[in-house]
Amino acid sequence: MRINVLINFLAALAVAVETKPPRRAVNHVVHEELHVSQRSWTKGYRLYGTSTLPVRIGLAQQNLHRAEEYINAVSHPKSKDYGKHWSRERIIETFAPKQESVDAVKEWLEAEGIESSRIEMSKGRHWLEFKATVQEVEGLLKTKYHMYKHTQLGHPHIACDKYHVPDHLVNHIDIITPTVHFDQRIGRERENKKVPLSEDKVDELKKRSLAKRQRPENGIQGIPGGSGFSPKQGDMIQNALATLDDCDQMLTLDCIRALYGIPRGSLAQSNNTLGIVEYTPQAFLQSDLNMFFAEFSPDIPSKEPVVQLIDNAVVQTQNQSFDFNGESSLDLEFAMGLINPQRATLYQVGDLNKGASFGNFLDAIDGSFCTFQGGDSVDPNVDSPYPDDVRCGTANATNVISTSYGYNEGDLGSKYIQRQCLEYMKLGLQGVSMIFSSGDDGVSGNGNTCIDPETGAYNDGSSGLFNPGFPGTCPYVTSVGATQIMNGSSVRSPESACELVIISRGGFSNVFQMPSYQQKAVADYFANSAPSYNSSQFNNSMTVRGYPDVAANGANYVTAVDGEFSLFYGTSASAPVFASMINMINEKRIEAGKGPVGFINPVLYENPQIMNDITTGNNPGCGTDGFAAVEGWDPLTGLGTPDYPSLEKLFTGLP
Repeated sequence: MRINVLINFLAALAVAVETKPPRRAVNHVVHEELHVSQRSWTKGYRLYGTSTLPVRIGLAQQNLHRAEEYINAVSHPKSKDYGKHWSRERIIETFAPKQESVDAVKEWLEAEGIESSRIEMSKGRHWLEFKATVQEVEGLLKTKYHMYKHTQLGHPHIACDKYHVPDHLVNHIDIITPTVHFDQRIGRERENKKVPLSEDKVDELKKRSLAKRQRPENGIQGIPGGSGFSPKQGDMIQNALATLDDCDQMLTLDCIRALYGIPRGSLAQSNNTLGIVEYTPQAFLQSDLNMFFAEFSPDIPSKEPVVQLIDNAVVQTQNQSFDFNGESSLDLEFAMGLINPQRATLYQVGDLNKGASFGNFLDAIDGSFCTFQGGDSVDPNVDSPYPDDVRCGTANATNVISTSYGYNEGDLGSKYIQRQCLEYMKLGLQGVSMIFSSGDDGVSGNGNTCIDPETGAYNDGSSGLFNPGFPGTCPYVTSVGATQIMNGSSVRSPESACELVIISRGGFSNVFQMPSYQQKAVADYFANSAPSYNSSQFNNSMTVRGYPDVAANGANYVTAVDGEFSLFYGTSASAPVFASMINMINEKRIEAGKGPVGFINPVLYENPQIMNDITTGNNPGCGTDGFAAVEGWDPLTGLGTPDYPSLEKLFTGLP
C-alpha cells in the first residue's frame, strides 16, 4: 500500500514538473543610449562589481497626455477655473502610474533577484527605488558601468553607454538612473576670460558718477566661460552711484524701476517670499549684500535672505572670487532690492563634494519627485555621501522661483528632460511660477558650441545646427532673455536685444512640441518675419517650442562682489529681475484675498500688448547672425520687456 502511494505521488509530481509552463523568454531592447554630444566627458575605469548603486526606475505616469489641458485650465485667463490651483495630493493621484506598470516592473525585478523587500516606492508613486551592487545592475540592464571624468572640470560621474529593458516593459518605464544622464554639479567652477576695456570708457564711467567715494583701482576683471548661463563681469568701477541718465553705462535699482515702471515695494506677506536658487560652490557673502544695500537701498529692513539648505548644502565662504560669488551676489542684490520690504528665500543646493543638479532641487521642494539616496559602497564616487534621511520633500516651494542656470538640451537626453519638464508642469499646477534665464550664447550652446548635423556631436561653434538650452525650452516654464539700453540712450528710449559682452540666447527646441498658448505668436513670426535659414540651421518645422517668452535688461548691472563694485552682464540678471515683478504682483493679489498667479505664459501670450516690444538686435552664433528682434514675438526677446503697471493691472484683475 505504502509503495503504491509513493509511486502515485512521484508520478503526479513528474507530471506537474513536466507541465509547469517554462519561464517566459525575455527579449531586451535598448532603452536609452549615451548622447554623442557628451564629448566633454571621458570614460575612465570600470566600476567594481561589489560597489553599490542607488537605482531609480521612473515609471510611466498616467494622464500626461492631458498635461496641457490641465495647466491651461488653471492658467489661461479665459478659463473658468483660472487660479484654482491643485493640491499636491491631487497631483499625485492624477499622475500616479497604473498598477499594472508597478506590478510588471516589480515582477521583472524579483525575477532578476531584486527581492521585493529591497524595493521602495517614492512619495509621488512614480519612482521605484532600491540599492543594488554594480554587478546586479549590470546584469539587470545588460550594460557596463564606468567612471566618467569631465575633461575640463575634473569631477567624476557614473554612467553607462546604453542600457536595456525587456521589450514588454518599454511602455511601463520612462527612465532608469544612474545610466546615461549627466544631470549633476550645475554649480561648477568657471574659467575666467579677460576682456579689456578701453581707458576712455573707464574714465567716462568715473566722470558720470555722483558719489565721491574713492576706491583703489584694481584693474579689470574677466568674463567667466564654461557656462553660457553664468553672469559676465566687466569693468571694476570706483564709484557706483549714477543718475538715471547714466543707465546706459551703469544699471542700478533705480534704473530698473524707471525702465519698467516698477514702484518701490510696500507689502511683505509672510507667505510670499521670492525663491532664488543657487548651486554650491557658488555662494553669497553677507558683506557684499551689506555693501550693496548701504549704497542703493539703505532702508531695507533685512539684509539677509531666508536660507534653505538642500542636500547637505553650505553657504561656503572659504573660496572668494567672482567665480564663487558672482552669480549669488547678482541674483540676491537686485531681487532683494526690488521686492523690499518683502524677503527672498535662498535655496542653496548641494554640498562641496558632489555639487547638485535640478533634480536635487526638485527632490527638496516636491516630494513627488523624490530621489532615493544612500548606500554602503566603499567607493565615494558611486554612492552619495549623504545619509539616508537627506532632505526630501521638506522644503516648501515659494510662489515664484528664479533660476539662472541651465544646460544644452542635448546634454541630458530627451527622455530625461521631458520627465523633468513635466515636474515643472506639476509645480505650475500648484501655483508656482518657474522663471529661468534663457542663456548668454546667442543661438549657440553653453561654451559657444553648435551641433554637427552629421554626427550630432558638439563642435567649436563656427558652424552647424543651433544649440537650444534647457530648461528654457520646457513649455511649462517662463524663459527670460536679455536686453540692453543702447549706448548714449536713456531709460526713456526703446531697448535692444543684448549684444554687449553677452548675446541673449534663444531659438527653437529640438525636443518639445509647441504649446497651444504659443501657436499664434510663432505662426505670426514665421508669416511676417521668417528667417532665411533652413533645417540645416534649426528646427524650422513650426511645430516646436520657441524661446524665450519675455526679456529684461541684462547689461551693466552695478553689483557688489568681494568688496568691490563691478559691472555684470547676463540673462542671469534678467531672470531674477523679471521674477521680482511677478513676486510683487502676487503681493497685491494676496492682499486682495486671491491666490498667486502660478504659470503665467498663457496670460502673457493672450495679452502681448502689455509688453514693450523689442525690434532691434540679433543673437549671432554658429557662423550666422542668429535670429533678429522683430515686431511681435521673436526667438530672441520673446514678447518683449515688462511694463509693470500693465502687468499688475492685468493680473490683479484676474480671479
